[in-house]
Amino acid sequence: MVEIDLGIPRTRDTAIASPSDSRVTEMEAGSIGEAVGGAAALVLAILALIGVLPLTLASIAAIVLGCGMLVGGAALSRRFSLGIPSAAASRARQEVVGALGMQAIAGIAAVVLGILALLGVRPLLLLSISVLVLGGALLTAGAGMARLARSSRWLRGEAGSVAPATGWWEAEIGVGAVVLGILALTGHDPATLTIVALLAVGAALLIGGSMLTARLFSALG
Repeated sequence: MVEIDLGIPRTRDTAIASPSDSRVTEMEAGSIGEAVGGAAALVLAILALIGVLPLTLASIAAIVLGCGMLVGGAALSRRFSLGIPSAAASRARQEVVGALGMQAIAGIAAVVLGILALLGVRPLLLLSISVLVLGGALLTAGAGMARLARSSRWLRGEAGSVAPATGWWEAEIGVGAVVLGILALTGHDPATLTIVALLAVGAALLIGGSMLTARLFSALG
């Protein structure tokens, strides 16, 4: 995931969770899970890329990335279902929660595809599809988080300020992973392209999860 703007103001519709709130604890767990999953997948993808059991390690990397997306997407979807005032930004909330929920579903799909590939069921094909799933989830979630950042600044009266590229860099990595997955499906060196895509998604989860974890720990003082 990405760094999240926690500065949404309180309204009578909802109160933003304090740093000690259980929902913040869920966010911590989700972001740490993403970061750990991203780091593990990154190491596995690098080993696979240099020729150490490439298909086996790539399958395990897909499983790990799926678990990371499932944990992070589920935790953050719950957090943001309550994090934006319904009267002021219901559409933004629906978009963000939907994107993160889709990320959790994509995580489940990636886990299933990775397990089947690990069992030897057409591993190259299934790993290419898992890359498409993971890349699409990263694209959707990144765009949703960028939407959240814009909405939170609008709620604070900062609509005229230049919004940072929060979320869009993950969306761009998602696009890259999707492109690599499509090329792999067409037969252009599928093993290498799939592993490179897994490496990119792993790096995105590691950086995004670490950023959010640092932000939350900073909030906790």
